Amino acid sequence: MEAIILSDSFHITFDWLPRDYGNELDRSTFAAMEIRINGLVATEVEDLWAKTVRSTLRASAHDLALWFASNWWRLRWEPEGSSPSWKMSHRVGAAGAGYAWPDLSFISDGKVVLAHCRQTSAATADPVRFLSDFDAFIPAGMFERGVDDFIGAVVERVDSEARAHPYLREMWEEILEERGDPESTAERKLEAMLGFDSDDSPDGLIDRLRAQAGVVGAGVIEEVAAAASSAALGWLEFLSGEAQSKAVAATIPDYRSLCRELQQNVDPTQLPWQQAVRAAGAVRRKWNLERGPISSLTLSELFGLPKEILTDPTPEPSGPISAGYRGIGGGDHIRVFFNKKHPTAVRFALSRLAADHLYAESQDRLLPATDTKTARQKFQRAFAQEFLCPFEDLMEYLGGKTPTDDLIEEASLHFDVSSLLTKSALVNRGKLDRNVLDM
Repeated sequence: MEAIILSDSFHITFDWLPRDYGNELDRSTFAAMEIRINGLVATEVEDLWAKTVRSTLRASAHDLALWFASNWWRLRWEPEGSSPSWKMSHRVGAAGAGYAWPDLSFISDGKVVLAHCRQTSAATADPVRFLSDFDAFIPAGMFERGVDDFIGAVVERVDSEARAHPYLREMWEEILEERGDPESTAERKLEAMLGFDSDDSPDGLIDRLRAQAGVVGAGVIEEVAAAASSAALGWLEFLSGEAQSKAVAATIPDYRSLCRELQQNVDPTQLPWQQAVRAAGAVRRKWNLERGPISSLTLSELFGLPKEILTDPTPEPSGPISAGYRGIGGGDHIRVFFNKKHPTAVRFALSRLAADHLYAESQDRLLPATDTKTARQKFQRAFAQEFLCPFEDLMEYLGGKTPTDDLIEEASLHFDVSSLLTKSALVNRGKLDRNVLDM
């Protein structure tokens, strides 16, 4: 598999092809299409009958444009999921209509869109086989432009060659109008993060959630929506009630000076995990932490928490997620609630909440630590990973040896983190294959 960090181009290009069968719309929009991301071609195909390889697929551009338009809000804002609905909205193959499409998914974290492309099995019985295998990150604005240009060109083609079929143009005009209106954009974004198609969310859910934005922050509502979907209101009620009553006071030392330092030195154009690694290093230096593991005693003293919270947490935690609570005006002090019962998980959650206090918008009163893959949650997890188990220190501990299961377990005990965290650190830096995370 080929992987790149961040692309600087995303284009869907095409050449119209003659076609003697099908309806007027199919004939007028049949095309040879190429999807290219920073020089990587997602549409490279081997024609097994003709024994040729080409960079384009042959299909209806209208069907592909209609798929992009129908799923635009979810493609742009919905984080990675696994439900059938998510797959239909994010995998190009759902464009269907009997054509062969690449195994290509577009996965957003809100700031960048991952193009996840996998080659067709060599054992396929289909007449064509797609060859490309890569992951490429596309800045969200660039993804928007690439899709906009493609749909706009197809709309022009249909208007000139098949005017009796205005459905795509009407749909796209409505989407563009919504995108131009901040109020409509906010509603559609939240709806997408909940995992619903446009106008498909439960009655009143969007309005009730947005009514909470003034209390906890609009960004918080979106994070909880992405994690809880239709249960989001129940989660917010729990976090604002029972969880908050159980939260304990914690201190984030040097909060204001760290915020200023991170704003100056962390590149906002980088991927969330890259920003987080840099931020974690800056925080460790600011707090004069030595290289290697951080003991629970050191963490408890640093954050002003009773040691037993980190070494002997409540055996029966309740609630869907861990969360932090900011006071009015911000500052060093927050309150923290953990829904974890294992000490390593509590250490990780505490580090995530510290990261979120440094990262989140000032108007967010609640700091949610969820399992979703939004940019905010990615930053939290990557920060906690690097803060508790710095990659350079981990590699030094491994001493250049192949990271076997036994070595990973030893390293995890050494840094007092979970083996999953250690594996993730090694996978993210290319030292282990990603499939180890599925074992």
